[in-house]
Amino acid sequence: MNSVESHPIDKISVYICAGLVSGAGALLLNVLPLLFGAFSESFGLSEIQLGNLALSMNLGFGLLGLASLLWVHRISWRVIASLSSLLVIAMILLMLGQPTYEKLLIVMAAAGAGTGALYALAMTIFGDSAQPEKAFGFKLGLESVPGALLLVLLPVAVVPLWGVDGMLLTIAVTMVVIGILPLPWVPKNSVRGAVPLAVSISSAGAHRSIVWLSLLASLIFLTGVMSVWAFLELIGKKTGLSSDTIGTVLAIGFLINAVGGFIASALGLKAGRFYPMAVIIIVEVVGLLVLSHFDSLTTYVVGVFCFLISISFVLAYTFGIMAEFDQSGKIVALGALCLSIGAAFGPAIGGQLIENYGYLSTLLFSGGCSIAALGVYGVAVFRSRQVSRKMKDASTIASVI
Repeated sequence: MNSVESHPIDKISVYICAGLVSGAGALLLNVLPLLFGAFSESFGLSEIQLGNLALSMNLGFGLLGLASLLWVHRISWRVIASLSSLLVIAMILLMLGQPTYEKLLIVMAAAGAGTGALYALAMTIFGDSAQPEKAFGFKLGLESVPGALLLVLLPVAVVPLWGVDGMLLTIAVTMVVIGILPLPWVPKNSVRGAVPLAVSISSAGAHRSIVWLSLLASLIFLTGVMSVWAFLELIGKKTGLSSDTIGTVLAIGFLINAVGGFIASALGLKAGRFYPMAVIIIVEVVGLLVLSHFDSLTTYVVGVFCFLISISFVLAYTFGIMAEFDQSGKIVALGALCLSIGAAFGPAIGGQLIENYGYLSTLLFSGGCSIAALGVYGVAVFRSRQVSRKMKDASTIASVI
């Protein structure tokens, strides 16, 4: 497990700058609803074509997130972030004008690849923390802020004046500000310390099981979340709420999601690992139940906010335990792949459920995923306690000898 001496990234300057880099990795995904709305209106793309663009972007995101395992500990982190950000910026600029659908498919895949590399890098950086739950809570909170601000700024101050090209240029400038400018304060390489041989041999299998269980919990949770997130606007419209009202609620909800991450960061392990997760899952399920029966703006807001505040909070804990027991420092980067898979398959599952059984079915599916994720996470926490006890006993015996 980590120690402050081995992993001195626990500085507020590193947290902020690496968190902004993570925000660059999540930026396109966060503003995708606005981006696709502009594409539909300006380029005349159909829903099927937009869905294919989203799939293309998520494939690029996931594949580069997976491929990052090959170089994230071999190449300077600043070089990776610079090249990845420049790739995304170049692809955004290629969207200017009147690009063809075929060109957009390629450009979105490449842009997704760049953001996937950035997100995997941020996962690796924060995975080196001696306090991973605290670090990931801060990361997940901060990475939501740029997207939330653009969700408010773009439709009000940019698109009405400069159209879709203005939106794209604003996103490109934002990528420069949060993906490149903070890099002098980001570590060049990992400083993850070597794991003592005795500990490595005695508990390597248990460590791996904890890491993979936490990764599975993250994937299950994200799939359920994305199955609802993609249809929150439609759920609001079914009772007559306007698009502007729903957009405002969702933009504020993004900030609420950030607050959830910051709460997890402040809480850390003060209340243990399992109980905070159980409480926030209950809050999320309550939000889903409210959404299944809401009949006014007030109940819609309550349901959305209870749902969204859980996302960064939950991931702070699932990613946190994964990082603590990932002895290689590499598997934690697969959090980017989880995000990609959840974003690709969650909406597809949700859409099928809605079409065949109605909105209630996808809300129940999401709640079931969250409860299942809590169960898997609980097993990981139980295993982590066993490993910690064995390591403590081994240390005691070694000190006596």
